[in-house]
Amino acid sequence: MAAAAAFWVLRAYRRAGGGTSSARPALAACVLVTLVGLGVYLAIGKPELAGGAYAARLEALSDRDPTTFTADEALAVLGEAARENPNDPLPHLYRGQVLLRVGRAEEAARAFDAALRRDPQLAEAMLGMGRALVAVEGGAVSPDAQRMFEQASALSNDPGPWIYQAVAAMEQGREDDARRLWGEALTRMNEDDPRREMARRMSTGG
Repeated sequence: MAAAAAFWVLRAYRRAGGGTSSARPALAACVLVTLVGLGVYLAIGKPELAGGAYAARLEALSDRDPTTFTADEALAVLGEAARENPNDPLPHLYRGQVLLRVGRAEEAARAFDAALRRDPQLAEAMLGMGRALVAVEGGAVSPDAQRMFEQASALSNDPGPWIYQAVAAMEQGREDDARRLWGEALTRMNEDDPRREMARRMSTGG
């Protein structure tokens, strides 16, 4: 928009018979207004919410059931919580989970990294980081992702890290390790976990 405004100002000057130098004050004003507007936006703008007064919209969201939030609304609320509690890893953890759910894997990885910088032993963030890295790699379990899953499995009873490690072992042709890792995942699954039958078959080779 600023570029378009500058173009029209310059063209108007030239049609009026002015030289390029005569347009410089107006063009400088366009640049100045652009920089001021950008500075104001960076200071107070909130791209997570479309339109409306940010504070008022956050206040309205505080009266809503969080289960009714859209992804953008949840990200806005969590972003504000992160700003208000700069040392708390949980808003970053939850932001990562939301971002991963809506397919923004690279942003999710950054959010999980922010959570881990605040709590290096947060197993949920390790698992989230591993999952985000797998998504970035198109489903492949990279060495960095595998390290995240290994660390998470040592700190959590969640079957998820074991499943990803089992998949990595299968990709690498380590069949014995894969069966063992599927078995580890199976022992950590609840009785009603829909993944139990698959884990059972994979752990026994049946």
